[in-house]
Amino acid sequence: MKRTKRIRTARVSGNKDKNCKLNHMAYSRSYNYSYSPKKPVKSFQDLEVYQKSLEASVFVAKILVPAMGAKGKKKKAGQAASELLIQALLPSALGLPHSIAEAHSLRFGSGLECLARLEKAMTTCNKLVAYIEQARDISETGIEWEKLDELIKKYFYIRRKVLNLQRSWKKFIDLKKSEEN
Repeated sequence: MKRTKRIRTARVSGNKDKNCKLNHMAYSRSYNYSYSPKKPVKSFQDLEVYQKSLEASVFVAKILVPAMGAKGKKKKAGQAASELLIQALLPSALGLPHSIAEAHSLRFGSGLECLARLEKAMTTCNKLVAYIEQARDISETGIEWEKLDELIKKYFYIRRKVLNLQRSWKKFIDLKKSEEN
C-alpha cells in the first residue's frame, strides 16, 4: 500500500482570517523498505573488513607501488626514498588481509591469540596510513591526491571495523570462557 499525502486546512490562533495549510502524512503499516540481515559469517572471506582490506591492498600493489617505482627512476635522490617506502608499504599492505584471515582462524582456538592478531592488524592500518602519506608527499606518483586520500580513509575505516570486530570477538570469547567455568 502506498503512502498518501493529505493536506488539511486549519486556522492558526491569532490569525483567524487566514487559512494555514498543515501537512499530515497518513502512513500505512506496510513500508517499502527492504531489510535483510547480514549474511552469516562462514569463512573469513565473508567478513567485510577482509574484503575492504583486500581491495585496498590490490590498489596499493597494482597502482601505487608501480607509480612510485616509475617516477622514482627519474630522480636519484627521490629514488632511494621511494624504494624504502615500497619495501615498507608493500609487505604491510599485502599482509593486512592475511592478519585478518589468521585472526579468524585463531578465534576458534585460543581467544587471546586472535585478539592479539587483530591488534596487529590495527597497528598495520596506522602504519599504512603513514606510509601512504609519505608516498603522497615524497614520491611524485602522478596519482591524484583525492585517490590517495580515499585510500587513507579506507584504511581508517578498516581500522575502525577491526576494532569493532575485536570487541565483538572479545564478548564471544568471554561468553565461551564463562560457559566453560
